[in-house]
Amino acid sequence: MGERPYPLELLQLESMLRRLHQGHLERERIADQYKRIEAGFSGEQKVDQYLEGLRLPGEWWILRDIRLRIHESHVAQFDTLLVTDHGIGIIEAKLIKGTLHYLQNPRRMERNEEDGSILTFDCPIIQLENQKEGLIDWLRQRNLMTSVSGVVAFASRNTWIGLPESAPIVSVKELPYIMRRDFGSATPGDTPANMIVSRILEEQLGPECLEVDQRYGITPHEFKRGLLCEKCNDKLKWRTRRTLECPNCGPQVGHPVEQALLDYFLLINRFVTTREFCWFTGIPSISTGHRYLSRFKLDVLGSTNKRAFRFDPLKHLAGKSLILKR
Repeated sequence: MGERPYPLELLQLESMLRRLHQGHLERERIADQYKRIEAGFSGEQKVDQYLEGLRLPGEWWILRDIRLRIHESHVAQFDTLLVTDHGIGIIEAKLIKGTLHYLQNPRRMERNEEDGSILTFDCPIIQLENQKEGLIDWLRQRNLMTSVSGVVAFASRNTWIGLPESAPIVSVKELPYIMRRDFGSATPGDTPANMIVSRILEEQLGPECLEVDQRYGITPHEFKRGLLCEKCNDKLKWRTRRTLECPNCGPQVGHPVEQALLDYFLLINRFVTTREFCWFTGIPSISTGHRYLSRFKLDVLGSTNKRAFRFDPLKHLAGKSLILKR
C-alpha cells in the first residue's frame, strides 16, 4: 500500500503554530484544530496497519486520501477506499477516546469531560451516509456499476451508550474480518475494479491547501519572518556567512531554510521570487537566496530577471519535506 501521505492541512497548521507569536489570539483555536486533525491521521494509520495483511480473491486496490468532485459545488473526501471486483468499501477512521454517548434528534455523539463539560461531535454515521450517496452518484454519472458499502472504524477502545445495534461502527481490529466477509465471496459487479480505480485516480483532485487568511482571518504580516530554530521556534542569527545560531539553543543543526520555504508556500503564497524569499527568511544575499531556491524541485516560471518558483504539493512534497533536485 505504501505510506499514507502526511496531511497537507497538518503541515499548514504546524507552520502556523511555528510562525505565530505566543500571544496571538488564534493560537488556541489552531492548536485545538491541530490536535483534532492529528488524531484523525493517527486513526487512518491504524486502519492501514490492520489492512496491511488483507488478502482477497480477484483484483482489488486500497486508495487513500481521495477527493472527488461530485457536483460543481460538492467535493467529497474519503479516508480509505477498498475497491474490489465485488464492490467498494468506504472506511472512515476515527480516534476519539473515552465513553461516547450516541444521541438522536439531532444525531450526534457526546463525551463527558473531567471538568463536567460536554464535548459534542458530528454524527459519524451521517458522514458515512453522505459519502456513500456521493460516491454512488459519482459512479452513476460515469456509468460505472458496482455496489458501495462502508464502515466507521474507531482506533481507540470505546464504551458506547445508546448506539443502535445496526450502526456501521466497528473497531479497527475487526476490519480484516469485515472486509473478507463483505468482499471475499460476493457476486462481482458489472464494472471491473481496475476500470473504477483508473477513473478515480484520473479525476482525484489532490490535497486541498486552504487559504489561511480566508479560513482563519490571519494576514501574512502576522507571521514571524526569518529562519527559525527547530526546537524553540525563536529567530536564528547568523554566526558566519554559512552558520546559524539560536540565542536559546545554540548552533543550529536542522534544515531551517527548507522549513522556511515550506512555511512560505503554506502560509503566504504558492509562488515566490528570490527577492520575496530573501525578505521572508532574512537571507541577506539575493544570490544566496537563489542558490537555495534552485536546490528544490519547483516549477520555474518567467525569464532570468523575473523568475518565480511555483509550489505544487502533488509534485514537490514528500511527507513533510520539499523534494530536492537530483
